[in-house]
Amino acid sequence: MLRRILPPWMRRGFEAGVIGAMLAVGTLVAFQLSRPEPRLQLPHGLDSSLILTPAVVALGIFVVSYPTFLAATREDAVLGVFAAFLIAADMFMLVSLVARDDVLVHSLGRNLPLGVIAAAISVPVALGGLLVGQLAAPLGFGRSTGLRSALGGAALGLVAVVVVAYSV
Repeated sequence: MLRRILPPWMRRGFEAGVIGAMLAVGTLVAFQLSRPEPRLQLPHGLDSSLILTPAVVALGIFVVSYPTFLAATREDAVLGVFAAFLIAADMFMLVSLVARDDVLVHSLGRNLPLGVIAAAISVPVALGGLLVGQLAAPLGFGRSTGLRSALGGAALGLVAVVVVAYSV
C-alpha cells in the first residue's frame, strides 16, 4: 500500500496556517463586539489597533515563528513560513468575506472585507519577522531563530497596527 507523506515543511506550514487563521478570527469577533450595527468603518485610534491586533499577531508573528521554530533546515523554515502565511491569510479572508464584515477605507474610497485589510497589514510584519530571524541567527532555523522572528515581528507589528489605526 502506497502512503503519501507530506514533507515536514508543508505539514508544519499547514498546521501553522490553520491555527493562525483560527486565531485571526479574533479580529472579526472584536470588530463585531466593538460597536453596534451598522459597522461601516473601523474606529479611529486605539480602538482600531485593538481590533486589528489578533490578526496581525496570528498572521504576522505566529505563522512565521511556528514553522521556523520546528524546522530542520533553513529551506524548511522559509518554505513553511510561506505556506503557513498563504494558508492562514486565504482562510481568514474567506471567513471575513463570508461574514460580510466590510469596512470603509477612506484613503482608497472603497469598502473592503476586514480580512483583506488585516492580511495586508500582516504582510510587511511577516516579511520583517522572517528577515530578522534569518539574518540575525547563524543557522536560520530552530528555537533561536523562531524566537528572533517572533520578537522582530512583534516590534514591527506594534508599529504597523498603531500607524494603521491612526491613518485609516
